[in-house]
Amino acid sequence: MANQTKQCPKDGLVIISMLKELGISNYEPRVVNQLLEFATRYVSCVLDDARAFANHSKKKTIDVDDIKLAVGMQMEKVFTTPPPRDLLLEVARSKNSVPLPIVKPHCGIRLPPDRHCFSACNYKLKTNTKKGPEKV
Repeated sequence: MANQTKQCPKDGLVIISMLKELGISNYEPRVVNQLLEFATRYVSCVLDDARAFANHSKKKTIDVDDIKLAVGMQMEKVFTTPPPRDLLLEVARSKNSVPLPIVKPHCGIRLPPDRHCFSACNYKLKTNTKKGPEKV
């Protein structure tokens, strides 16, 4: 890690110090590059959106409201939140209310119905029939 610290740009050093503060000391060197790329892409997208919002409202400079709106838009577009717990419980209750089908007692490997299996022949051989010379 010490050799990596010497070759890192300033932003990379910030990422390394953040990892150290989080107690992460064992990581691949490429992780720093990936986090740096993510941060750069995220910030550039937010600033591009903020510039578009400022241009739309006919302002020459980007202000805090444009940045807040752009961050909110990025949060909705890039990151997702899990569904509410009540909704998950309701879906689980409705799904679990349907009983599973009864397992048929027979020997061997149980396969799904033939229409769902890939064991059926999916090709057809053509016969090579030679035609005689045509009479004119």
